[in-house]
Amino acid sequence: MSIRKRTSKKAKNGYVYEVYFNYKTNGITNRYTKSGFKTKKEAQEHEALMLAEVKESGSIKKEIKKSLENVYHEFLEVGSAQYQSSTIYSTKKNYHYFEKELGQLPIATIDYSILQKYFNSRSKYGIETNKNIKKTISRILNFAIKVGYIKSNPLNLVTVTGVENHLDHEKVLLYDDFKTIINALDKVDFKRKAYSIAIQIGYYTGLRISEVLALNKSDFDLDNNLIFINKKLLYKDLKKENYTTSNQMKSKTSKAIIPLANPLKHSLIEWFKKNPYEKVICDIDGYYINPNVLSLDIKKLAKNLGISFHFHMLRHTFATNLVNSNVDLKTAQELMRHSNINTTMSIYTHVNDQHKINVINNVFDIKSVEKVSKTNNNIKTLN
Repeated sequence: MSIRKRTSKKAKNGYVYEVYFNYKTNGITNRYTKSGFKTKKEAQEHEALMLAEVKESGSIKKEIKKSLENVYHEFLEVGSAQYQSSTIYSTKKNYHYFEKELGQLPIATIDYSILQKYFNSRSKYGIETNKNIKKTISRILNFAIKVGYIKSNPLNLVTVTGVENHLDHEKVLLYDDFKTIINALDKVDFKRKAYSIAIQIGYYTGLRISEVLALNKSDFDLDNNLIFINKKLLYKDLKKENYTTSNQMKSKTSKAIIPLANPLKHSLIEWFKKNPYEKVICDIDGYYINPNVLSLDIKKLAKNLGISFHFHMLRHTFATNLVNSNVDLKTAQELMRHSNINTTMSIYTHVNDQHKINVINNVFDIKSVEKVSKTNNNIKTLN
């Protein structure tokens, strides 16, 4: 018998049950004990679970009392080296969303029901934010699996819902609006002219803002009309004078050599004459520019001009221009530098669907209907 009754001053009836037994791991004898069970049945059930674990894995893992918060900090210290700085930044940012509700829970007790209930409570919030929170929690739980705190990630079974946000970056920047913003920026100081060049690069290349702001003059081959994309700007949690670049891109296909459009080439030639620094986009003192500051400044200027703007709109605009110009899917994938062609296909499908809607609306708007009706009447008169 591996269950025995032991006296206990804390127990109401004066005793508790204890589970104890020996088992071998790699020829070494180990002893397992756990006391505090109120009834013999509870002790027997626990004993059966532990014996099953020994049979399955050959050993019994020690009970982990660390909270999700403990594991989160351990992840930042030990398990974050393989991730890009932007991923760690978003992990820190997103942790605050669930710190209060989940942070103090023991990592071993966090199961599907707890996580699903948490995300159900966030159903009125933006779905993209909720998806990012899920990624952050999953990152922490996967680390917990690696270090042996838990066996599986219960988040894989959780469904995330939320409100669909129609963000500015999903819209397209019309060419006339693009020129209006450029003209407004070109008339002011050095920094605003640098903003203008940044927007033009985004419009004619579809580069992400961190890639645009990391460019050097040497990345442009003006003779052969080529741009070398091989780095991004690192700025989060850093002071302006410590901003730097990294060759660790979003994906392998992010590094590429892309063509330089003639309108952009002409703007760069003039800009390089005025800009004495090797950095293409910088302030008057030659420092890198914070992407958040650039985006906010241009967004305010555009709003005063009656234009909706977000820098990522330029990437969506670039993709839309490729679709509307009937560029083949494979070429578009290479120009967008997508690692997965399904990403390119999803953009093509979205843009084509919208194009079809526009066509139908143009065909059946009031003026078109009146025109068709008038034409039919004329035909009847001639007959």
